[in-house]
Amino acid sequence: MSSEQHPLAERYLDAIYDLPDDLRARKELDDELAAHMTGGHHICIRGFKRIGKTTMMKGILQRACERSGGAAFVLDLRDPDRDDGLPQTVDAVLSRLTVKVNEFLQRVGAKELKADPKKPLEVLGELAAPLFVGFDEAIALSALGPEGMTSVLDTLLTTPRNVKVALVCSRHRDLDALFESVVVGRAGVATVVVPPISDDELVQLVQTPAQVLGVTFENEALGALAEISGNRPWEIFSLCALLASRLAKDWKGTVTPAQLDELVNLDVLGETDEGKALLDNHLSILVTEMSAEERTVMELLSAGKEGEATEDALVRLQEAGFVVANDDGYAINGALIEFVSRAVVEGVIKVSVE
Repeated sequence: MSSEQHPLAERYLDAIYDLPDDLRARKELDDELAAHMTGGHHICIRGFKRIGKTTMMKGILQRACERSGGAAFVLDLRDPDRDDGLPQTVDAVLSRLTVKVNEFLQRVGAKELKADPKKPLEVLGELAAPLFVGFDEAIALSALGPEGMTSVLDTLLTTPRNVKVALVCSRHRDLDALFESVVVGRAGVATVVVPPISDDELVQLVQTPAQVLGVTFENEALGALAEISGNRPWEIFSLCALLASRLAKDWKGTVTPAQLDELVNLDVLGETDEGKALLDNHLSILVTEMSAEERTVMELLSAGKEGEATEDALVRLQEAGFVVANDDGYAINGALIEFVSRAVVEGVIKVSVE
């Protein structure tokens, strides 16, 4: 980001990659799910891309440790030695987990214990304390094929009684059925679909960094931001960073709704990395993550057309916070994703669905 841009842009971008505790949202939900973990359940965290699944997983583990006096560690299931992050074998995944468990045992002073490479979590049952393990990016296991993916997921969720797991399972049209049969439908697993944040939380996320630098968002501007983003934090931070990057370096004052409305434009979004990332993210959700039925719902609503939509698709999109019920029936939650969906329907954005 250019040093000539307003410093607030960098503040918002930093929050995307390293969220300060004072900007954490959904803390009550974190606490509720931590109670499920300390009560003996595994947790499955679901949602579309960049909705906040990893942040929620880390928050739940932190609260579970605080509640129980236990300890936790996290493993990203992507292969760090590959550019695509896709693990190549079941043994490779279990080997990385074995190393992680042995490192944890060293850290807590249980140096005499060693993990079994075939059942790496089993040795943790030798410890007296409650333990919590976070597994991020379970979607990377798709590279192993259905059988290999199922095998690893079974291993991750078969734990000693003192060990509970928080597993991040991204929504994806090709993997939803497998996640739902192997993880979501499993006894002892509590599942949450990450919801949008509240209006009060949006105000906190936006105003806290801004006011330190002499910038305040009008109430109507905050309302416009909620309408554009659908109250999804990554979109909020990205839009605010994009807006701040258009301000003079030393600008102080009040942000208006008009300044935010200007951002919902393909030319404006295409000018910056942040804008392009927003477009790419929404296209990925629409084209590869939503099922055909869900995408049909989005297309019909964005184009204002009538058509057949399955009840299941509507329910799932409402649960994910991308569709809301209103007096007229249903509407898309978030003007930006509605804008991208309509651009796809009208052929302004060209996509192909395999």
